[in-house]
Amino acid sequence: MDIPEGYVVDELPKSAKVVFNGDQGYFEYLLAQQGDKIQMRCRVRLNKAQFPPEDYGNLRDFFAFIVKKENEQIVLKKK
Repeated sequence: MDIPEGYVVDELPKSAKVVFNGDQGYFEYLLAQQGDKIQMRCRVRLNKAQFPPEDYGNLRDFFAFIVKKENEQIVLKKK
């Protein structure tokens, strides 16, 4: 993402990596500023397609964290 001319980054969300149930999946959210650009990488990986009912609570929390993290804002301010 290009930072518009005349603006600077005031606040970036923190990067995060969360593992789901050991080796069943992960969520990776990386943000970095390099000069007048912001690099972002967001990756969700689940290593299986079906989960038993007892994993539902953990799966719901995992996706709630993903939604919360992706809703964090990048704040720009004028120079």
